[in-house]
Amino acid sequence: MSTGIDESTEIDESTGIPEELRSLGRLFRRTDPTPDRAISAAYGAARRLVRERDSVGVLEPLGDSAVRCRALGESPGAVGESPGAVEVRTLSFAAPGRLVELELRPTRQGQFLARGIVLSRAGQPSPSGAVIVRHGQGECRGELDLCGGFAVPDVPAGPICLRLHTRRADGLVTHRTGSDWFVC
Repeated sequence: MSTGIDESTEIDESTGIPEELRSLGRLFRRTDPTPDRAISAAYGAARRLVRERDSVGVLEPLGDSAVRCRALGESPGAVGESPGAVEVRTLSFAAPGRLVELELRPTRQGQFLARGIVLSRAGQPSPSGAVIVRHGQGECRGELDLCGGFAVPDVPAGPICLRLHTRRADGLVTHRTGSDWFVC
């Protein structure tokens, strides 16, 4: 019974690429080579991406009031508030040795104030550092105060990613952690 597939095609066992595709790749590299500058830029970008991912820990989500309210079929406003009250979203994250409590409060159309506190697992304020909110237009930053509190104004609505950078007393960044992207 014939399947209509040429079974004489040699496939490179190490890469799984058929000989025809390998030959086509060799032809393109010979007749229209990629500029060295483009190759080095691509390898440089890949190195930076790997280095950034390796150096950044993960802020694990612990809780989200929007998820809880959806599950219960309630409005995200606080219990006992009037129906027209501002809807505040609260999120909790865990980082190695740290807890991050975040509140997203709408300030004007399409803008939020992100504020909260960073505590050690023992409940002590975090050392100095910054909370960075990455978004589609760039990033916003808020420095940690002496009690571990922070405020990041003018966070645009849409996908955001939370980053936490803590520093030692000498100013050296000791921990870099980041969350997955989520929508505010």
